Formats: sequence, C-alpha cells, structure tokens
Amino acid sequence: MKNILKTQVHVVVIYLLIKIAFSQVKTDFDVNWSTSKMVRITNRLGDGLTLNLHCKSADDDLGLKILAPNGSWSFKFRTSIVGTTLFYCHFTWPGQSKRFDIYDDDRDGVRSHISCINCIWDISIQGPCMFSESDHAFNICYDWNGNLRT
Repeated sequence: MKNILKTQVHVVVIYLLIKIAFSQVKTDFDVNWSTSKMVRITNRLGDGLTLNLHCKSADDDLGLKILAPNGSWSFKFRTSIVGTTLFYCHFTWPGQSKRFDIYDDDRDGVRSHISCINCIWDISIQGPCMFSESDHAFNICYDWNGNLRT
C-alpha cells in the first residue's frame, strides 16, 4: 500500500512538472488547430434596395440581418479541424429569394485555391462577388447557383 501511494505521488509530481514546462513554451502556431475567419457581407443590390439575410451553419444560427443600400454586416468564427465548416445565407429583397454558401471550407479554406482569412463579399442582383486579396478587386464572382462566373 505504501508503494502504491508513493508511486501516485511521483506521477502527480511528474505531471505537474510537465504541465509547468509546457506552459513556458512559446509557439508561433495556433494550438487550437483551427483558423479564425471573418466574413463581411455588403449590400450592393443598387436601386435603393434593402437586403435581408439570414446566415446559418450546422451549429450556429446568426439571425436575420437587414442591410440598407451599401450597408455591411460581419461575423467571426473558427473553422473545424476536419475542414467541413460551412455557413450558408438566405438572401431576400423585393421579389427575390436566393441562397448561397457564404463560407465553404472546400472553396474558401486553407486547402483551396481561393483561400481567405477575411472573406469579404459584395452581394449584387447577379450574385455574390468575393474580394481577391491578390488582385485587390471583387472579381471572384458566382451566380446564385454557386457556379463561378467568368
């Protein structure tokens, strides 16, 4: 019994020493294994139209937002470590109802060719356009079916 108690004390001491040692280590990488992202959506419908949007993921309902002409709204989130993060939005304005995946890890994540940390979108009647950091322009445009416009 005395040996078991002695062993347990040693294990606790070793655990505490390891925990202290690792708390002193500085890292240059994200230890959460996921990436912090931001999506910003701006109403570029034109003609003084108000844009209603309601964005969701499998885990989060971000609620209804109403954007005046040229108005913007943004949200932040952390991506899944398995690369399955998806936020979709339902957009409405007079006479129209559209849906679009505003963030899709397959399209916008670190393994894609159009990766974004700050995913900045202009919403027009023709469809959403994402800001290209390399070109400094809103030239990554999709139709409302999710197809890349050329």
